[in-house]
Amino acid sequence: MHHTPARTRSRPLAAGILLACAATLAFSAVTAPGAHAAPTQGSALQTSSSVSAIAGQTEQTLVVPVTAGLEPTRIKGAITVSGKTEGTVRATINGRVILEAPAAASIPLDAAVTGADVAGQQLTVGLQFIPPTQTMCVVAGTTATLNNLAVEFSGTAKAPTTVGEFFPAAVPAVVLPVPADPGSDVSAAIMAAAAAMSQRYPDATVSVVPETELPARAATLPAGSRVLSVVQDQGDTSTALATAAGLPQLIVSGHDEQLRTAARALASDKTALAVTSSVTGLTSSLPAAPGLTQSLKDLGNTTLKLSGYGTPESFVGVTQSQFGGPVSSVKVQLKGTHTAVPENAQAQLSVFWNDYLLSSKNLDGGDTFTVDAEVPAGQLQARNGLRIRLAALPAGGDCSGPAGVMPMEVTLDTAGSTISAVRGGSTKAGFARFPQALGQSLPVAFGDGNAQANTVNAATLVASLQHDSATLLDTRLVGLDSLAVSTDSGLVVGATTEVANKLSAPLRLAEFRTISPDAVEYGVGTSAPYGVLEAFEQGGRDLLLLGAWAPESDTAAASALQASLAAHVSGAEGGWASLSRNLLVTQPSGTPVLLESNTVVPQKAVTDDYRPYAWWIAAAVVALGLAFGLRTWIMRRRAKEAQTYVDAEEMATEPADQGHGN
Repeated sequence: MHHTPARTRSRPLAAGILLACAATLAFSAVTAPGAHAAPTQGSALQTSSSVSAIAGQTEQTLVVPVTAGLEPTRIKGAITVSGKTEGTVRATINGRVILEAPAAASIPLDAAVTGADVAGQQLTVGLQFIPPTQTMCVVAGTTATLNNLAVEFSGTAKAPTTVGEFFPAAVPAVVLPVPADPGSDVSAAIMAAAAAMSQRYPDATVSVVPETELPARAATLPAGSRVLSVVQDQGDTSTALATAAGLPQLIVSGHDEQLRTAARALASDKTALAVTSSVTGLTSSLPAAPGLTQSLKDLGNTTLKLSGYGTPESFVGVTQSQFGGPVSSVKVQLKGTHTAVPENAQAQLSVFWNDYLLSSKNLDGGDTFTVDAEVPAGQLQARNGLRIRLAALPAGGDCSGPAGVMPMEVTLDTAGSTISAVRGGSTKAGFARFPQALGQSLPVAFGDGNAQANTVNAATLVASLQHDSATLLDTRLVGLDSLAVSTDSGLVVGATTEVANKLSAPLRLAEFRTISPDAVEYGVGTSAPYGVLEAFEQGGRDLLLLGAWAPESDTAAASALQASLAAHVSGAEGGWASLSRNLLVTQPSGTPVLLESNTVVPQKAVTDDYRPYAWWIAAAVVALGLAFGLRTWIMRRRAKEAQTYVDAEEMATEPADQGHGN
């Protein structure tokens, strides 16, 4: 398990799949001839995941799927140690030690494994960094990380003979082919299937390709990979096993809303109930939205224990999507017990949020503790890390000897320790608002008529968003006009200039150039097509827009650029979490660049949006000027009339005064 805030291993599965009266388990041979996958010889499985262990932390684990029929023979990888290379690095397979070596900057892992190490069709790889015995307690700051993990297999992969076997506990990869001209119901179902597979297999590579590219993609996938196809059929929704490009294939057929619901149902592990080669009437209900209060146990941490002297600590990943949507504030309450603090010893529990110290308290006066802390608004991000550290110092400062016999221990009540949130916004508009801005609903609209390319790109982006979402996204295909006037956040794929203008996107799919050379320089001219993925706020909701611009309607270039952006997001280290700012722009030759829309010189379409406001402002200025001029004229006229009146009075009284003087 890779302990970073970018990913939470524990994900709630979809709600119970309903294989009720309408769900008939067909025992008849519905599978076409050749439906079983061709034998796949053992090979090496390379995983993209990694696992890290902090010095003094309990063993951290990573799961590697094992395909039925294959037997693992060797496991290889590279362990790197950051910080002080003092201590011992230990690696295990399902608890069996396969490596124990002195810490070093780089440690190769190469060990023999057997079928006896497999449990539940998976290998559990463990990593632990054991600090050296210290004569003085020191701050632990060393981390060991296992990367480039590869497992070699022998034997022949067993083809699944039932729908349940098609979905083992773990698979290395799933590929979804898209037909040349998918109908709207097929497109919607493929997007739902991409979300379902990403939710069910968070460590698998989920890729979406045009149907003609399936053989080439399948040739690069490891044994145990799966092909999931969606086809239109006017009969009842059904599934059937087959073979595609030498890999096991499940074909889901049907039409309209039932087809999308069946594809969504594949997220549930209750498909194990399907013990035949085909199933009809597959359906499911959408899982309930998570609440605004989550316990550490809800977040996937069944046990949290800190033990020893020095500074042992533990990490909990927290994303806004785990609260069912965006949140504006968070309160943390931790409860637990601790061993008695020996006389003249010291023990302190500190709580950090994204490396910001929330609270710290001394552990004394009893064996229980409660920590209450509120996360400042400026420290709340889309994905966050809650770090709990025990700082313990025995009497005299000697961590070995008698003190080591009775180490300090802190055990958190994971069910009673909670994180409570308040619904609202805490991040600026941009990629960081996703996927939590979607809640559970993801409406998708296509901007042009290229259904196959739009489906591939949309499903690819859906898979990336789902990998970052703690809840299953309910994807559905909607009309562009419907999305434009709704208040729902969503995704637009295949956007044109007209679509970008209609939705008031920050970049309008026309020529543009950038400013702010201190950040990045990026220019586009009349001869340079470009593609862009945009994240922006419009009408109080958040939208994602994938589109392209090319001179003289070069649709081929525009389509290729959009596909390259979707593939870039899918293959980037960290996936969706790697995106920042609010624009991802690419050209035919070059790496995609992340930009802020305020670095783009305002385009004509943008300035045209504000032209009516400019006229109103100008009219208001003219009106104020006229009012000021009129007021000045009136005041001057009144002053002149008053002066005339005063002069007239003086003239009227002057002769009388003179006569009185005579």
